[in-house]
Amino acid sequence: MKANSAARRQPWRVEIALQAGADRDLLVQTLGAEEGLEPIGLEQGRKFSGEADLLILDPVILGHQREHVARLRSDAHPVVLPALLLATAQYVSSDAIKRELGHVVEDVLRLPTTGPEIIARIHNLLRLRDLSHQQSREHDLTRQVLAGMTRALKTLNACNEVMLRESDEEGLISAVCRMITQSEEYDLALVGFVEEGADAASAIAISEAAGPAKGYADNLEVRRDDSPWGSAVLDTALSAGLPQVVSDLMADPRMTPWWPQIEAWGLKSAIWLPLRTHSAPRGILVVYSQYRNDFNNEEHDLLERLADNLAFGLDKLRVRRESERQSQEIRHLAYHDPLTSLPNRRSLLNHLKQVASGDNGENALIAAVLFIDLNDFKLINDALGHAAGDEVLKLVAQRLQHAMRQGDLVGRQGGDEFIVVMVDNPRQPTSDEDDGVARLLRGAEALAGRIHESLQQPLHIQGYQHHLGAGIGVSLFPYFGSNVETVIEQADMAMYEAKVTGSPLVFYSHDLGNDRQQRLTLEAELHQALKTNQFLLHYQPIWEIGSGKIVGVEALIRWKNAGGHMISPGTFIPLAEEIGLIGAIGDWVLETAARQLALWRRDGVDVWVAVNLSVSQLQGEQAAIHIHDVVTAEGTEPGWWSLELTEDTLMQAPNDVAEAMHWLSEAGYRLSLDDFGQGYSSLARLQSMPLDTLKIDKLFIDRLEEEGAGERIVSAITELGRHLSLKTVAEGIETEAQNKQLGKIGCDFGQGFLFSPARPAEDIPDLVRQGMPAPV
Repeated sequence: MKANSAARRQPWRVEIALQAGADRDLLVQTLGAEEGLEPIGLEQGRKFSGEADLLILDPVILGHQREHVARLRSDAHPVVLPALLLATAQYVSSDAIKRELGHVVEDVLRLPTTGPEIIARIHNLLRLRDLSHQQSREHDLTRQVLAGMTRALKTLNACNEVMLRESDEEGLISAVCRMITQSEEYDLALVGFVEEGADAASAIAISEAAGPAKGYADNLEVRRDDSPWGSAVLDTALSAGLPQVVSDLMADPRMTPWWPQIEAWGLKSAIWLPLRTHSAPRGILVVYSQYRNDFNNEEHDLLERLADNLAFGLDKLRVRRESERQSQEIRHLAYHDPLTSLPNRRSLLNHLKQVASGDNGENALIAAVLFIDLNDFKLINDALGHAAGDEVLKLVAQRLQHAMRQGDLVGRQGGDEFIVVMVDNPRQPTSDEDDGVARLLRGAEALAGRIHESLQQPLHIQGYQHHLGAGIGVSLFPYFGSNVETVIEQADMAMYEAKVTGSPLVFYSHDLGNDRQQRLTLEAELHQALKTNQFLLHYQPIWEIGSGKIVGVEALIRWKNAGGHMISPGTFIPLAEEIGLIGAIGDWVLETAARQLALWRRDGVDVWVAVNLSVSQLQGEQAAIHIHDVVTAEGTEPGWWSLELTEDTLMQAPNDVAEAMHWLSEAGYRLSLDDFGQGYSSLARLQSMPLDTLKIDKLFIDRLEEEGAGERIVSAITELGRHLSLKTVAEGIETEAQNKQLGKIGCDFGQGFLFSPARPAEDIPDLVRQGMPAPV
C-alpha cells in the first residue's frame, strides 16, 4: 500500500458515516494514524461527497443514502468507488449481504472486529479502486489508439480512392490534403516541395494545404538552413527519408519560431512524412492534430503508407506528364522545322489532305500551292557562314507569315525552300465555274506579290544589309492534280522554270509538266549513258591561217543514246553540270582524248588536242593535279594539250580557278579562253591569268563580211591578243572570204566548217596530211 500511496500525489480520501458518533470518531482516529489515508468523518445527516475514494457506512446510513451511494458509484464507473459496510450480525443476514455485495457495497465487515482487520479490509478495497483506475486508463489509451488507427485507416482508404481518380499532380495533392482533413479529425494537411534547382539551404514551397487550420499554412516560411525559420524536424525528415513526429508542438523547442501561430490555431501535435519519390522535386507531407500524443506507432505506420502511396502516385503522374511532353516534342519535331518552327513538308501534306477530304469540318476545298526558292541565299551562306544563313531563314519565315492571309499555311520544305498553301472555298458565289479558278489564280498572284515585296525589304545581318528575291512556282489543287504530293511537285517545277527564266512567278501548265518529264527521262538516260559508254568523241581540225597547216583538233563530245539518236551537247551538258555528272563526263573526255592523242603521236600525226573544262574541274591545285594524272597516264605530255575554259568559268570561284590554272600553266599546258567576247572579262583579269590563246566567238566571225563593226571588233581582239602575247583562234569560219579576211587581220588560227566539221578520230590523219589551202 505504501508503494501505491507513494505513486499518488495525495492520500486516499476515506469518508466515514456511522450512526454512532463515538464509533465514527474512533474509526477516524484509528485510520488517521495510517500513512496514505485521509479519513473524513461525516456528521449526522451529511451525505457522501463525490470526491471520496472509499465509503464506510453502517446499515442505518445505507438505508438513508442507498440511492445516493448507488448514484456516486455509477458516476465513477468504470472506476470502482468501493463501499465498506460495518454491521453487527443482528442487522445483516447472509441473504442481505448477498443482495448488497457488488451492488451498493463491495465488502461487509461484521462487528465487532479488530483494528488490523478493518485496516486490511480498507487497503484491499483501495487496491481494488487503484486497479480499476489503471484498467480505465489503459482502456482509454487503447480506445485512443484504436480510434487513431481507425481514423488513419479511413484516411488511407479514402486517399487511395482519390489517387485512382486524379489525373494530374496538382489535383492529386489537393484531393489528398482535402481527404486527410475531411475523412477524420485532422486539423491540417499540407504538402510542400523543395524548390527546383535549390540546394539544402533553400525554402520549402507549399503546394497545397487543407483543413480547419488551413490559415496556419498561409505565408508559412520554412527553410532548410540555420536561419530562425530553419526547421530541424523538416531537414531530418528530408535528409534521412524517415517520418518525424512531434507529440507536443508547444513543448518542443524546435518549433519555437512557429509557436504563436501554432497556439493561435490550436495545433497540438504533428507528423512529417517525406515523399520518397524517384523524380524531382523532393516533397514532404505534414499532418497536424488538435490533440497531443496523437500519432501512435500504428497510426504512424498507416500514415507513412499513405505518404508512400502519394509518392508513388506523384511518380506515376510525373512519368506520364514527361511521356506526354516528350510525345508532344517528338510530334512537334516530326511536323515542324526545328530552325524556323514552321510546319515541315509532312505537316503541309497532311494539311492539304485535310483540305481535300474536308476533315477540317468543311466541305472539300481548293488550294493554291506556292513553292518559293530564295535567290542568292548560297552567297550569304558562303560569305557570312551558316549561322548568318540560319538567321536569314528565320527572318524570311517571319516575313512569309506576315504576308499570309488568315487560314493560309506556310512551311519550310528544306534549305532555302518554302511552301505556302492558300485555301479557298469553291462554293463561294461566283458567276460561273471558271471564276472560281480565276479567283484562286488572282489570290495566288496577289500573295506572291506580297511575298516579293516583303522579301525585297533589306535584311540586316551581322552589320550587312541584304536584299533577297525569290522564284515562285504555283500549282492549283485539285485542278492540276488530285494527289497532294503531285501538286507540290508541280509547283516545284514551276518554281524551277521561274529560276531559269528569271521570272518572279510562274504558274504550272501541262506543257511545263511534259518538259519536266522529258528532263527526268533525259537525266535517267544520262546516268545510263555514262555506265554503258554511249558517249563518243569527234574532232574538229584547227589550222594555221597563214600556212593552212593542221596543227590541232578540238575534242567535242557526242551522245548516241540507246535508241540510236544523237543528242546535242547543248542539251545534255547543262543537265550534267546541274546533276553533278560533269566531273565524271569530263574525266571520260580527257581519258578518251588522251588515248587517241597518244595513238596519233605514235603514228606521226603531230597535232595537239583542245578540250573544254568546266568550273567543277578547276577547283584548286588538287583538281589540276587530277587533270595532269589523267592525261599523262595515257602517255601524253602537257605540251600536247590546249585546255579551254569560258569567261563564265573565270567568274565562278575565281580564286580556286586561278590556283588550278597557274599550276597547269607551270606544268606546261596551253590555256585558252573560249568564246571570248561573250562574257565580261576585264583587262586586269586577262593580264593576271596564265593564258596562251583567245578564241574569238563565232558571233563576231559571222559579221566579218557585214559593213560595220564586225571587222573592227575582230581586229581589236586580235590586236589585244598580240599586245598580251596571246595567240588568237577564230571559231566558226564557214567561207573562204572570212578565212582570207582573218589572214589579213593577223589572226593566228582558224576553226570551222570551211575545212571540216567535227569528224571521227579515224578521219583526222588524212585531214592533217591534206591540210588547208593558205589564203591568197
